[in-house]
Amino acid sequence: MHNNADALKVYKKTLQEDQKLKYSPNEEKELRLKYPFANVFIQFPTIGDSVSFPAYLKNLQDSFSPKFQSIDVFGRVDPIPVYQGTSRAIQFNLSLPAFKEEHAREILSDINTIVKNLYPSYLNTQSDKTKIINSPPLIRVKFANLICDYTNPARGLLGYVNGSLGITHGIESNGIFVVAGQEGAANSATGDGAIYVKTYELSFNINVLHEGTPGFNEKGEFLDSDQFPYALDGSGTTFFKEQTDGSANPSATSTDTSRQAGSTGGLTGTETGKTANKLLGGK
Repeated sequence: MHNNADALKVYKKTLQEDQKLKYSPNEEKELRLKYPFANVFIQFPTIGDSVSFPAYLKNLQDSFSPKFQSIDVFGRVDPIPVYQGTSRAIQFNLSLPAFKEEHAREILSDINTIVKNLYPSYLNTQSDKTKIINSPPLIRVKFANLICDYTNPARGLLGYVNGSLGITHGIESNGIFVVAGQEGAANSATGDGAIYVKTYELSFNINVLHEGTPGFNEKGEFLDSDQFPYALDGSGTTFFKEQTDGSANPSATSTDTSRQAGSTGGLTGTETGKTANKLLGGK
């Protein structure tokens, strides 16, 4: 993925395959399908899996840590600082509300995808009991202009989960859906049903892998891009200008879109912005 068109193509495909959109409110569907900033995209380069969620971020913290080694020299009051590097880490919490049982099940399925991709890929050897690590579990996250690759703001920020991925099942605070076991299902023999939580929360701690070389040249110009670490200008790109019933259908008519309950099809840019801000946690 080396340009904007390739990045958008991946995000569009991810949205088209997002089963959660079937159960989301019409306002949320329309915003997610039309505006990239209304989504958080999570990709896993090792396997090629990807998931997307509405951008219900509760917090976002970005930290930069320059590292120096101090060398003491005889006759010098202060040690000599030797620069070793600057590391970057991001931490964010993502709230995942479910609007019905089927919606909660799809959210839990996507959580499973994320957790599975915290493990590496392996190569088989001649011995069935021995496997060799082929590639480590990496992650790429994209959220608007705040979490993106500064060398190509259209794609996500590359890194790895360091420390933990936290999954909060809001059982006591938000309630649950209880679904009876179905005949023929994997748990039918024991008579077990399934429990889905009405609101999940994910917390990510990610160490960033720089894909460029941040720093200045001899002319005092910042290398690669002066918009580091955050892109300052939005692309103005929309995904699907028209959609019906929340499906990613570029050929749907605007008439169909305007018939949706809560549709933003007839709103001005300012009004649509207010609706987006409301759904994304603003006022």
